[in-house]
Amino acid sequence: MRRLAALTTTLGLAGLPAGAAPVSAAQVMTHWTPEPVAVLGLIWLAWIYLRGLNRAYAREMAVADWRPVVFLAGLFLIFVALTSPLAWLSGRLFWLHQLQLLLLRVLGPLLIFLSAPQRFLFTGMPKPVRRGAFARVWRFVRARPGLRRLAHPLAAGGIFIGVLAVNLIPAVQEPTARWWGLRYLMSLVFLGSGVLFFRTLFDRRDPEDGGPRYGHRVLMLVFTSLTQVVLGAILTFKEIVIYPAFGPSPRLFGMTAMDDEAAGGFMNWAAVSMILLLVVFAVFTAWNASEVRAYNRARNFTGKNSDFFIPETAEELWMIVTPRNKRLGYSLAVIPVVMMALAIIVVTTIRYGS
Repeated sequence: MRRLAALTTTLGLAGLPAGAAPVSAAQVMTHWTPEPVAVLGLIWLAWIYLRGLNRAYAREMAVADWRPVVFLAGLFLIFVALTSPLAWLSGRLFWLHQLQLLLLRVLGPLLIFLSAPQRFLFTGMPKPVRRGAFARVWRFVRARPGLRRLAHPLAAGGIFIGVLAVNLIPAVQEPTARWWGLRYLMSLVFLGSGVLFFRTLFDRRDPEDGGPRYGHRVLMLVFTSLTQVVLGAILTFKEIVIYPAFGPSPRLFGMTAMDDEAAGGFMNWAAVSMILLLVVFAVFTAWNASEVRAYNRARNFTGKNSDFFIPETAEELWMIVTPRNKRLGYSLAVIPVVMMALAIIVVTTIRYGS
């Protein structure tokens, strides 16, 4: 690991932007930036995951074959977003900047947490790390109610959208596009918001054990998708250039500034929102599994009848599920209202904003 770290650091320092920037397409496609922090961090995560996975196989634990593939694919997408030519191009073309954010804040974290890697990452850590630094950080987070509240769907969804909205402000986008260091820092912020979002979404704890309610997770996904639609539609249909920092028109590869920004808006409108809406199916699947576990716990309950109520008639079942169904129904009823309001905002902004 020490030799690998030294080699990676050397390559990273050699690949950092210094001197003349590439100008031809051939130079662009060979302009990799093996940044040491990103490369070493991703390699370390892959190593401890495979170490924990190997221990699980040694104990003959059942592990779905697709989970390691999905986890490593998520790490690879983050690696591509941070070190490939896409990292350099993201400062020259707006739509490639949005593609980089798609990998960093959506696809990478989505695949990682869809694979449920927490157990393997924990068991794969070296014992000094698991009982030392990780244990201290974990105790610190658990002792701070404010930090724990960040994992609530409302907070995680708000941060996920808020970071994107702030980044789309032209006054913020200009220095981000011009300065590599600031752009790299913003990339890490986007990655963190995606990790928080999908960690909350795919929290394996049932609501009875302290996990977020599944209805709240669904609403977080729907509202986030609708907000992406609004932001993407505004960027796609606007009639003025608002991000001149990405270069004069025509831009790299002959794209006009309007086409570049419209393509970036469409990336948020179609790609990100559709991916998030498709994830709703995964959430409903997890919701169903949670209900099955709750039912099995009820059937296997061995305490006193007065401590646990098991419905024996249809009327008793309705007494239990009616309040929950009402709360979920009221929450889902808000969605059409919000969709109508967002549609009005989009039309008004496009019609009168430009």
